[in-house]
Amino acid sequence: MNTHGDPDRLPPPLGEGRGGGGRSGASPARSPHPSLPPKGEGASSAQRAAPSPLAALNAHIAQASQAAAAGLQSSAGQWPELRSAQRFRETWERLGAEEAVVKATHRAPENAGPLNSHMLVLRTLGLMRELSPHYLRRFLSHTETLLWLEQAQGQLKQAVAGKGGVAKTVKAARQKK
Repeated sequence: MNTHGDPDRLPPPLGEGRGGGGRSGASPARSPHPSLPPKGEGASSAQRAAPSPLAALNAHIAQASQAAAAGLQSSAGQWPELRSAQRFRETWERLGAEEAVVKATHRAPENAGPLNSHMLVLRTLGLMRELSPHYLRRFLSHTETLLWLEQAQGQLKQAVAGKGGVAKTVKAARQKK
């Protein structure tokens, strides 16, 4: 009885095996583990070669995860956003937009005329807040992006102007084109 070559077989109990005074060869051998079928009965060679239930479960989970990830990445490019995270982001954007409008109205000039550009912008933001809060959020998002780009361009110009020689090289390269 050689159990070293077959990894799916359990080793014999302590009394059996290598000359340990076990059973005689005449009686049918019982399984060393109660949940396994008796040796030689009901277990075909295909069942012996089949992976364990845990290995089969792990393989199934891996396949399902890969299929789900491939399906989601091909359709959306990323994992879907949780509903609670989406609600939190939307609420945070709404509160931020309202706070920005309130801060802007507090900084309004006191004696501005009806055609003052600052007052016109503030009235427009107030009307947007009343009529379409969603549009106000989008508008402020675009405005903040444009402001950021303008500031980044100013910093780049300062960095290039500070180096002196680099500014001349960039201008010369633009003129060659």
